[in-house]
Formats: sequence, structure tokens, C-alpha cells
Amino acid sequence: MYLARRFINNRLHYLLRESFHDGEVYRHRDVIDLGDDPGSFIVYPGGSSFYIDDHLFDQLARAGFSFDYDEIEPFFFPFLDPYIKNRVEPFLYRNANRRWKRMDNATRTRILGQTHVFDRRRIFFLRFGQTDLRELDRSPALYKILLDKSRDELEQLILEREQDLRPQEYKRYIFAIFDLQKHFKEACARTMPHALDAELLDECFLKELCSLDSDASFWQGMDRSNTLVSYMVRYVIMFFDYSFPSGQSWEEFVRSHLGSGRQSDSIRGSRRMSMREVTTVFGVGQSRLAAMNKAELSRLYRKLAQSLHPDKGGDHEEFIELTTAYNELLRTKS
Repeated sequence: MYLARRFINNRLHYLLRESFHDGEVYRHRDVIDLGDDPGSFIVYPGGSSFYIDDHLFDQLARAGFSFDYDEIEPFFFPFLDPYIKNRVEPFLYRNANRRWKRMDNATRTRILGQTHVFDRRRIFFLRFGQTDLRELDRSPALYKILLDKSRDELEQLILEREQDLRPQEYKRYIFAIFDLQKHFKEACARTMPHALDAELLDECFLKELCSLDSDASFWQGMDRSNTLVSYMVRYVIMFFDYSFPSGQSWEEFVRSHLGSGRQSDSIRGSRRMSMREVTTVFGVGQSRLAAMNKAELSRLYRKLAQSLHPDKGGDHEEFIELTTAYNELLRTKS
């Protein structure tokens, strides 16, 4: 069973749903409608105590469902009175890891064989924040949570975890989960998506979105219409309504090429730079740089970056200076 969220008349609405095995696929069904305020089912008898109203269990029984109290209670923890939640939270999950045991090879094989790569990419980015996917399947245990769930439950799980994303991460997130870097030959594609051709990037995103939309193995068990599933609409908004951050991709480049212990280079790569230094690095006059829009500036940066990037045999220090100058120009354009 899981807590599902959806918008009804522009208001967030909550339902308890469950996944069930139907032949060879998992499907979902509604268990009970919690309305727009699940907290209304919580009773506070006094002190720091609380319990779930018996009327909820009566409704479940009338609907033909039978669940233990301990199965239902955790879904209401997010809606507890903040004071009481703060008091009881240290005790809620204290037994969560007591039954941990090392994963066997059969389970690892099952995870990688029965989970969709798009789901794994999403979990990977939400855990590590990286657009470089070369380590994607190195830790199968990370994806165990994806097993034995309907497509709707998986989407609700991911949707909840995406709430921790910051708006400046949205476009990098889309770049990673749709594996857009595979369409580019540039060495910086994995770690510096903001340096890629924007128009080509748009085309590749739409191509991958349509491919996923028509992937029967991904949507199995979910009823489909001829329109884009609402769960995917948010990704269109994330991609086209937001931009790549100017500094985050550089930080990722530093981590991937130098290691997390090289903090001095990270600081140097994001330092402020005077316009005289910027024009020297780019080899272009200040008036010409000032006249460029962001798209023109990005094209110039990509051209220079391709020759200076360390993966192409370029000079490491010059690449740092170029990226610093580019970030400085982006700040002035903003």
C-alpha cells in the first residue's frame, strides 16, 4: 500500500492505493480517498499521543479491505501536528535497519533484470546528483525499492523523492534521466550539459520522451490514453521552463576528474573574474562579448572548451580559467 497524490480542481488530493499482481504485471487500485487533509483522520487525546480515527477503519471494512493499524499509521506521520511529530519522530524508524543483511547475487541479478533503466537513472540522480551515468549499475541495492510495484506506485515514489530537488537542478535532472549525453560526442557531455548545442538538446529530449511514452515495458499494467501521461508532463516543464545552472556542472566536473579532496581547485574554478581577465581568456573584445546573447556566448564557449577540455588532451589550468570566465559572463548576462 502507498500514499498517492493528485491534483483535483487545482488542489492537492490524497488517496491510499495498493499494487497487486495481476498475471504477469503489477496494477494499482484505490483503497480509500483521504481528501485534501489526511490530518483530519488523526485524533489527539492529549500530551504527545495520537491515533488514527476508527471511522477510517470502518470505511476500509465497508470497502472490502482489512489492514492492521500498524500498516495504516505510517501514512499519516507526514500530517502530524508539528510539535508532536518532533517529539515522536526519533522513535518512528528506530527498528528500520535491524533486519539488514548482505544482498546475494540472485537478488542483484533480479534487480537489474526486473527494473527499468529509466527508474534506475532517476533514483541514481536523486541519490548522487550526478549527470555522469557510468556508475549507474554499480550498486544494485540502491534499486531494490523499485521491485514488486505497479507503475503508478513507482511514479508516486519518484514524485515524492523529487520534492527535494531544487529548481536549479531540474534541467540537469532531465538531462541525466533521459540519458541525453549519449547523443553527443563532446567529451564534456557527461559533466557539462550547459555547454552543448541547445537546439539539438531540445530535439534529443523530445525524441527520448516520445520513445519512453511508447515503451510498453515501462507502462505495463497502467491504462493509457492517446495523450502524454500526466506523470511525464512535469518533465516537459522542468526541461523547457528552467535553465542549466552556471556553476553546478563545474562542481561535478571537479568531482569526477580531480576527486572530492581537491577543494582548492573547486574554489578556484568558481572565483570571480574581472572583465579584463575574461576578455583575455576568450580572446574577444569586451564590446563584442557585451553584444552577445547567451546562445551566442554558449556557442563560443563550446568551441573553445572542445579544444581545452582535459579529456581532449587540453591544458587543465586553461580549461579552469575558461570555465571561470564563462560563469562570470553568465552572471553579467543574468
